[in-house]
Amino acid sequence: MPDSVIAPLRVANEAFLVSSMIERCPKTMMLRELVVNGLEAAEHAPAGDRRVVIGSRLLEGASKLRIWNTGPGLTAAELLQITDLASSLRKQNSLEANFGMGAKVASLPSNRHGLRYRSCAGGRVSEVMLGYRDGVYGRLRAGSGNAEVVDATEACRTEGGYDCGFDWTEVLLCGNAAEQDTVLAPYGGSPAVPPHWLADYVENRFFRLPAHVTLTLMPEVCGGASPRAVAVLGGQDPGNGRRETRVTASGVKVHYAFDPPDDGRPRLVADPAASGASRGSIVFRNEMYDVRGSDGWLHDAPMYGVSFGARYVSVFVELPDDYLVLPEAYRQFLRFRGNDQKQVYLADFAALVRACMPPWLAEIIRGFGPSQGRYVDEISGELRALLAELGVLPQSQTAGAPGQSLAARAARHATMAARPAEAPAPAAPKPLAPPPKPQAPRFERPPEIIGLRDREMIRERALDGRAAKFYPQSHQIFVNLSYPAVRDMAAALEGAHEPGGPHDEETVRRIATETAEWCLTKQVTRALVYSLAKKDLGWRPEEVARGQSPESLSLVADDWAGLMETARLRFQAKLATNHPAGEAPVHEPPMLRTVAA
Repeated sequence: MPDSVIAPLRVANEAFLVSSMIERCPKTMMLRELVVNGLEAAEHAPAGDRRVVIGSRLLEGASKLRIWNTGPGLTAAELLQITDLASSLRKQNSLEANFGMGAKVASLPSNRHGLRYRSCAGGRVSEVMLGYRDGVYGRLRAGSGNAEVVDATEACRTEGGYDCGFDWTEVLLCGNAAEQDTVLAPYGGSPAVPPHWLADYVENRFFRLPAHVTLTLMPEVCGGASPRAVAVLGGQDPGNGRRETRVTASGVKVHYAFDPPDDGRPRLVADPAASGASRGSIVFRNEMYDVRGSDGWLHDAPMYGVSFGARYVSVFVELPDDYLVLPEAYRQFLRFRGNDQKQVYLADFAALVRACMPPWLAEIIRGFGPSQGRYVDEISGELRALLAELGVLPQSQTAGAPGQSLAARAARHATMAARPAEAPAPAAPKPLAPPPKPQAPRFERPPEIIGLRDREMIRERALDGRAAKFYPQSHQIFVNLSYPAVRDMAAALEGAHEPGGPHDEETVRRIATETAEWCLTKQVTRALVYSLAKKDLGWRPEEVARGQSPESLSLVADDWAGLMETARLRFQAKLATNHPAGEAPVHEPPMLRTVAA
């Protein structure tokens, strides 16, 4: 371009650039890239035969992972072309669509011994082997002519298991050593993977598959006696469960799913031993990002309005294709466009998920909740007065989704452009209205207090060894009523009570435990309220968060000895006015037992 105003940059050290790109790529993106390539190719196969199959083949005595598709075959020249970096065929290179290097870059760090491509076009099979030799990534030369592409048609016939009567493409992962089993150890043990890794990854990555394309896992990679078609979440039959999708004005879809327990149906994940089959994730262009599953979902679910029963509830926030986000270079996560391009998390949409939750699902969630002590309303009233005394204003909690779609942004600009350029004529003066009546000041509402006694619920909230956990997004505090401070204070109260009174041991123990629960709950919730007031004193958000952490609240609860006099007075008063039928420590609200499908 001698007449151009710019001279394009060139690569001075091509080998170094190639190696650095490959070595920086996250290994675990390998399967995603290979499967996406197979799905995109299979879309162009003849109708009724659009297939991607993940299985294995033996090579040099070891089992090697194989991704195979029925898309249009590649000639020798085409195969040579697509095995270069930043090269693609029948697709346009784009930062938003295809990079032309994902599968190769993601696969080669774990397949230095070999990454074999075979493709059948018109009955002839061409083969390229990529690998790493002498410090260089490239195509391995083979045959008497040191060719980069070889004719493997006869080799396929000899090996068996290949049909050259139609077009297909196969990628074989040969690993970093000839003896490596790339089905069980795709990354050579670094990182190690569980036996069900492949099925688990696929079903936690792809929300939908292209129309009329099937993705099949062979028994050698997923277990069982027969091939299994992947049932992605976006197209799954709810069975005895229930599904609902809410669509926002910006085009964001929030999918809610409830899978009732003990219905005899297979769960959504491949590993039956996993801690629940529910999950939450962002969905963008049919793929899932920031997937929250297993214990991670159980711990985080309250911020999305799923306070209880999280192991049976899933939430998916699907962004429209033109939403202002962009996958990062290796498709590992999403970034918001513009500004600092911060990473997109499911938590960014927590307020939206809560605001859009269907009433039927909210009722089910409440039905899974535990009964609560009668002292909760008493403490909430005290906290309300304390918030007013401290002047804590309502915390900002917006229900809107962050960002917007390109269409929404264009509509906003079109509206602004349609406004008249000239200022409108001044309106006629209106008579003065009487001054508004002064409004009573509004203060922050007390957090919802939820006491937990059930061991499983305590574990789900990650409260083992901790007194309480606050979820600022949903404004809830979960209190561990099995925390040692409760037990120790109850024992101290019971031990100080003189035997032989009018109350039996069981009654004394019950009232001592209830008093200790009240004392602990009051202690940690008051500490939480004081932390809410620190924002107005100049504390930074991260400093306020540290004061609200389970660890900080636990230290507050540990200092129960100083509260013994208050606890002792309440304990004695409760004993003096004890009416077993009316002073039970908990009340039992009606529980939801069955839900219509």
